[in-house]
Amino acid sequence: MRVNRIARLLSNGATRSECVQYGSNEWGIGARQIDKYIHRARELLRADWEMDRQTMVAELLSQCATLQKEARKQGNLNAALGCINSAARLARIFD
Repeated sequence: MRVNRIARLLSNGATRSECVQYGSNEWGIGARQIDKYIHRARELLRADWEMDRQTMVAELLSQCATLQKEARKQGNLNAALGCINSAARLARIFD
């Protein structure tokens, strides 16, 4: 649970010192233990992104399509166009 919490903090841009402060305040533990949690959390984060390029592009294109549809539903055509442009860059249409 603690490693997952540190992973969420890191994913949201927390620094090491912020993680240490959090661990001290919430769990009453020191920097060395937090450093161990940070190391394990970074391994979890790396594992989440270990995939080949084709798989990553496919997932990102799918997300762009979903966001583009939602933007159109809400009448946000600028956001929809941004999604379309992002998808085109991911697909390397303009290369």
